[in-house]
Amino acid sequence: MKRILLTFTACVAWLFFTNHKADEGMFPLSELRNLDLKKAGLRMDPIALYNPNGISQIDAIVRVGGCTGSFVSNDGLIVTNHHCAFSFVAAISDTNNNYIGKGFLAKNKNGEAQAKGLVCKITASYQDVSSDVLMGTQSTSEPLERLRIISSNIKLITERENKANPDLQCEVSEMFTGKTYVLFRYQLLKDVRLVYVPARSIGEYGGEKDNWVWPRHSGDFAFLRAYVAPDGKPAEYSLNNVPYKPKKILKINVGGIKENDFVFVLGYPGRTFRNQPAAFYEYHETRMLKYISDLYDWQIEKMESLSKGNEALQIRYAGKIKQLANTTKNYKGKLQGFRRVGLTQKKKEEEAEMNAFIQSNKALKAQYGDVISSINKLYEPIINEAPKNLFFDFIYNVSPTLQMAAAIDNYEAQFKTLNKTEKAVFLKKQIPNLKALYIRIASSMDPAFEKDALLKLINDAATLDGKNEVKSIQQFVKKFPTDVARQKEIESWFSKTKLNQKEYMLKALADSSAEIFALKDPLKAFANPLNQEINVADAVDKAREGALNALLGRYADAKNAFKQKQFIPDANATLRFTYGYIRGYYPNDGEYNAPFTTLRGVIEKEDGKDYELLEAIKDLYAAKDLGPYMHPELNDLPINFLYNLDTTGGNSGSPVMDADGNLVGVNFDRAYTATINDYAWNEAYSRSVAVDIRYVLWVIKKIAKADYLLNEMGI
Repeated sequence: MKRILLTFTACVAWLFFTNHKADEGMFPLSELRNLDLKKAGLRMDPIALYNPNGISQIDAIVRVGGCTGSFVSNDGLIVTNHHCAFSFVAAISDTNNNYIGKGFLAKNKNGEAQAKGLVCKITASYQDVSSDVLMGTQSTSEPLERLRIISSNIKLITERENKANPDLQCEVSEMFTGKTYVLFRYQLLKDVRLVYVPARSIGEYGGEKDNWVWPRHSGDFAFLRAYVAPDGKPAEYSLNNVPYKPKKILKINVGGIKENDFVFVLGYPGRTFRNQPAAFYEYHETRMLKYISDLYDWQIEKMESLSKGNEALQIRYAGKIKQLANTTKNYKGKLQGFRRVGLTQKKKEEEAEMNAFIQSNKALKAQYGDVISSINKLYEPIINEAPKNLFFDFIYNVSPTLQMAAAIDNYEAQFKTLNKTEKAVFLKKQIPNLKALYIRIASSMDPAFEKDALLKLINDAATLDGKNEVKSIQQFVKKFPTDVARQKEIESWFSKTKLNQKEYMLKALADSSAEIFALKDPLKAFANPLNQEINVADAVDKAREGALNALLGRYADAKNAFKQKQFIPDANATLRFTYGYIRGYYPNDGEYNAPFTTLRGVIEKEDGKDYELLEAIKDLYAAKDLGPYMHPELNDLPINFLYNLDTTGGNSGSPVMDADGNLVGVNFDRAYTATINDYAWNEAYSRSVAVDIRYVLWVIKKIAKADYLLNEMGI
């Protein structure tokens, strides 16, 4: 289900910078011309960052799934994060070859392993298509019709562009909600392979204990390689494919950087919510963040319990646990940030000032006088009914088998409303969609985990009442009033279901017949009344989304009039630029964090448990065998460093570049105080974390002994 509350795109204020002060903003390419980067410290020609008429720095930047990477050789070698490659290493691991633990190294190109399912993208061009997307919306005041028109226009534009550019993937991204839309054309790389992923004890040294924490000592990097067909066009994995030849590669600055040096990042940050209304902040602070964090904590604990002493299960759960742990700790940091900054209250106060300003101006009042009150009216039920709607969001999320049952039930409900001719068309079109869904989620089906997860969520929902009451759950618990009875009933569902029997499901979904709708399944029977409630809630959400789509565009205009500042769109997984300086900070009263960590800190942290260290690293440190990679002022090998750039999720793997555009680090994290970045950025507490390129090179040479990679990168 697509739920609107987690996916709004907003606006972010553009604060004019002063010299040697980082600037808030993840700037789109179109905004680079408005920045005085020479004054800020950039030494390279600004046109070399993005040149629409030639080769520039952005041609070396690649989106790696949900992360970012950069090309560092003419044979398509990509450097990104260890955690961005983690799930692909897990996919090729088993109890005989646990590459998660020991790491993976291809001795040559023939030994590289397919990163199955990973697709990389390179931004080829972009174009504002706002007028085309909004064409026809002016003639309707009906929210759902407005959304339908926008969706239809986006589909037409996308289909037209993909037809005109068969070798590219074209996507329309919403930059300002209900207001501004940009068409991005991407070159696809469909054949991506693992080259070198260091041992887990290097790639995530300190594990979850150190995640989102400074000081860090993690070698969070990995190398991939992109391949294309012999003719240079995108192609699926094939032994006949050849390494991709990037237009641009990043040179590596072996000398690295030092405190207060200018640095910048180009990458694909995910989503930020800097200029959403105060009610949005209240919903996130009081409802969403805590619910998800608590649920993920429970899931992690359950998976660790189920896999205790079972290496095969530990490998299977490793990627999922890592993902959940990363999110739940991030959300806890966000909640701390909300409290420490008093962010929601500040937003409310700012909104009150803005509203007073609007109401005092006759022209502005006529245009925007109803905006804030209308938004608050829409958010009132969103906040008040959040417990029920969050349950709806996650009940199918925790159980892929129930998700499949619900999908079949929904399709069947539509099928029954059609006549004979319509049914034949429906089956031909929709059964392949059901099959695709099954193939996508089948490997995630896990009866042992799902049974406990369903019992937890059902028990949680059973406590809801009033407007949050889930009627289908109340009926269920009335029939099964005790925890033991509910557990027994859920056990019976999974003992009888055929939905997790792959051979049966693939056969039932093999053609365009209605066979799958004849299936009598207990999970499907449970999903039926639940679906009916969820579908009603989704229809209400869709209507709110339509109303907010129009209101938030006006809200941005009203805020622009109030602030008298220009705005740039919030992060939305499109290519962005941000810049700043290598700099420490004071996270708490009386506590200063220096901007570099060193190998000495790696050695000091070792305890054999949370901080497990390879013997080779200890031996090399004892011998002071640090090669040419020492930091001259620290007299040690630098491991990680801090900088005050504006980054968020999706920037993982982004190259950190010096004033000349050379690679000096790989972005992988933020400090705990900076997890609030998605909602508010401040130079005082917003710090991002990178692995120093000198540590990357040292590990390749001394630990992996992969000199061929250094040679390939020109080192």
